[in-house]
Amino acid sequence: MNAINALEGTFYHQGGQTVDDYLDNFQALVSNAGYTDPQTLVVKFRQGLRLGIQNQIATMPYRRPADTDPDVWYRAAWRIDQARLTNEAFQSVSRTVPCTAQNRLRLTLTFVCGKVASRSTPSSHSKTSAARSVYGNPYGRRHG
Repeated sequence: MNAINALEGTFYHQGGQTVDDYLDNFQALVSNAGYTDPQTLVVKFRQGLRLGIQNQIATMPYRRPADTDPDVWYRAAWRIDQARLTNEAFQSVSRTVPCTAQNRLRLTLTFVCGKVASRSTPSSHSKTSAARSVYGNPYGRRHG
């Protein structure tokens, strides 16, 4: 299936992928399709996102991304998905591990350090994969 046909259907939608993986696949498709218009990129990206993430971004009370700024949409979706993944991991571990100071420290180190170690080879088609793997955010900016 060629990239334009994929982007005109539902084949490219996020489904069960993380936003990180969806974003890598989406960027490869739009690049292969030759799509460059920012508004078209936002529309296609938004259509492919899971409904819950779409809604969270679209209803942000402050600093809602413009419909002509795909990078801000990508970053917002990534942050929402990272928060969801962290929360799911916390909930699954907190149900099975006794809550002691030592276990909390172990869990914190796993959440902070585990993401970096799990993503050793960035995709060659994504400019942002290396930054995500090193700094834990989609654009590699250190906030401080």
